[in-house]
Amino acid sequence: MRNVSTGRCRSAVAIVAAGLFAVMASSAAAQSCEEVIAKNIKAQGGREALLGLKAIERKGTVAVDGSFGQMDGTVEEILIPWKKAVRSLDLAVFQQRDGYNGKTAWRDGMMGIQEVEGEEANQIKQSVDINPFLMIAERGAKAEKLDDEKIEDVAYTIVQLTPKDRPPVKFFLDKETGLVKRTTLKQKSPQFGEVEVVVDLSGYEKFGAVTLPTKNNVTLGEALKIDTVYTETKVDGKVDEAIFEMPKAEAAAN
Repeated sequence: MRNVSTGRCRSAVAIVAAGLFAVMASSAAAQSCEEVIAKNIKAQGGREALLGLKAIERKGTVAVDGSFGQMDGTVEEILIPWKKAVRSLDLAVFQQRDGYNGKTAWRDGMMGIQEVEGEEANQIKQSVDINPFLMIAERGAKAEKLDDEKIEDVAYTIVQLTPKDRPPVKFFLDKETGLVKRTTLKQKSPQFGEVEVVVDLSGYEKFGAVTLPTKNNVTLGEALKIDTVYTETKVDGKVDEAIFEMPKAEAAAN
């Protein structure tokens, strides 16, 4: 009896040990949220290169499709990464310039020159962050790794970022390259109400020491679609920072 009990005990221990080894192997294979983020930052050139950027200047074409029909035009963006940004959109019948000087978000458009607040201001401000994860501590955001998801049979690693003043954003990262291929979030818009915003990023290319997408496709539910293709990108050129300041309204005619 003693030998039988001993044998059973050893078998049980062996089974438990095998299970523990399996769990350890599975844990070792799975990437943590920190590892996924580190891979993404490295894929874009690395922390030092991204933080060392002095300026980014981009020009491209844009196509806007909505209930009003389709409009084509051009876009120009100038950034001091992590700090300031200005974006000019020209659709022939519609022009708008958005800016952020590090403190104030502003808009020069159909309603004239005005300071922008709320969600629209957040959208303008976030354009300075050319990598979504590098400054999460400074921005007061939290990151967590979610279950993998598939898009057209392609599996993506999912990281959800929750900013302190915005809705959570899901980032779909390519398992092979570590680059962000899609972002999704629920957003309230004065024009469209609450919609799901989907941004698809593609055409990654290396510019100097960093890698940036050259195409983005934005979909706001079924209401609006915006396709942008950057045809020119220049990094670390000299930029007159006066362009980031909110323009002064013209003096009233006497």
